[in-house]
Amino acid sequence: MNNQSLAERRRRAVSPAAYSSHPIYPARAEGAYVWDADGTRYLDWSVGIAVMNVGHSHPRVIEAVKRQAETFQHLCFAVGMHESYIQLAEKLNAIAPGPSEKRTFLVNSGAEAVENAVKIARVATGRQGIVAFTHAFHGRTHMALSLTAKANPYKAGFAPRAAEVYRAQYPYLYRNPWGATTAAEVAERALAALKDQVKTTIGEGEVAAFMIEPVAGEGGFIPAPRAFLEGLQTYAKEIGALWIDDEVQAGMGRTGAWWTVDHYGLEPDLVCSAKALSSGFPLSAVVGKAEVMDKIAPGQLGSTFGGNPVSCAAALATLEVIEEEGLLERAREIGVVATEKLKALQKDLPKIGDVRGLGAMIGIEFVTGPDKTPDSNAAQAVLEHARADGLLLLTTGTYGNVIRLLPPLKMSDAELSEGLEKLEAALRAVLEPVAVGV
Repeated sequence: MNNQSLAERRRRAVSPAAYSSHPIYPARAEGAYVWDADGTRYLDWSVGIAVMNVGHSHPRVIEAVKRQAETFQHLCFAVGMHESYIQLAEKLNAIAPGPSEKRTFLVNSGAEAVENAVKIARVATGRQGIVAFTHAFHGRTHMALSLTAKANPYKAGFAPRAAEVYRAQYPYLYRNPWGATTAAEVAERALAALKDQVKTTIGEGEVAAFMIEPVAGEGGFIPAPRAFLEGLQTYAKEIGALWIDDEVQAGMGRTGAWWTVDHYGLEPDLVCSAKALSSGFPLSAVVGKAEVMDKIAPGQLGSTFGGNPVSCAAALATLEVIEEEGLLERAREIGVVATEKLKALQKDLPKIGDVRGLGAMIGIEFVTGPDKTPDSNAAQAVLEHARADGLLLLTTGTYGNVIRLLPPLKMSDAELSEGLEKLEAALRAVLEPVAVGV
């Protein structure tokens, strides 16, 4: 069965709402590579949208899954909680940011983690208001899509949306309404605007939680400045609200630390994790301060499949691989090499408006002209050129004009060089000015 025949079967059987960035049908994957149904090999710098951080088919993960599947596949934790759920909770509590005692609740997806974090925050505070940010993506379920910022394709048509959701300005240095030119300035201006908005239009006593991605993912791989996150944490405490840290895409070592906020020594009240947590098996987590999590009564939260033993086994093996194979340090190394290369290319290619990120989570924003007009066509053309050359990339961004780099953290220097060479070739082919004869 080849790509073409599978495409025809898909057309007849699958809802067109199930969109794919690439017209390929993966048949096998190992390490940093994926092979499609035609036998074409691709270097995968999408890793299932930040899921396969330890690489495809890591032997330790596969062995753990096989071992658990042969023992038993499922027993809903509402019936009886298996040991691997407890083991994973213990491990997540141990690596969670900050010194406070922690508790963990497991579900299936990033959106479910977000939904449950909101439920926990509302019960724990006795308040209803949730403040999210521009350029946010928190998922596609009812509450999650209400928290997500971008209308198309995520929110349009899906009304009414959840009540008591408010939106503040994300501290997006490259594009901000204040004309700020430094991280310190954009942090200061965004924090002042947030406080004014809360005080004048929401009410400080109405806010249950602030929910933010420390690196806005679908919004364009935009890191929030340290000063803004510090200020947000302080302000939340001052008004009796919680800080929910959505690390679904940025967590599990992607930025060079277990959690992005670890770079700044900050401790959120609740952390949402998914994606790379379990190397492709459905699993997500809300990890929170015990003083918050313990306010939820037995039975208030639940999930038939949440904390499935096979997924827990995959997660435990994934965390061991990240820890024992030095992948946090490797993410930082990848980030340094890739960013240095891209910053050099930016000098030659003026359509690269911005290069930003943390660790192995890097965004390349494409623009036209000095007014920073977003160029989504350039991003799509780079993606297509790279794919034709055997490199899988993804676009992102509120304006669709960002290429996001999500290379596997377990990647050799040769594979890193291969990917950067293919990326440079695509960038130059699409963006380099064409000489015009006189």
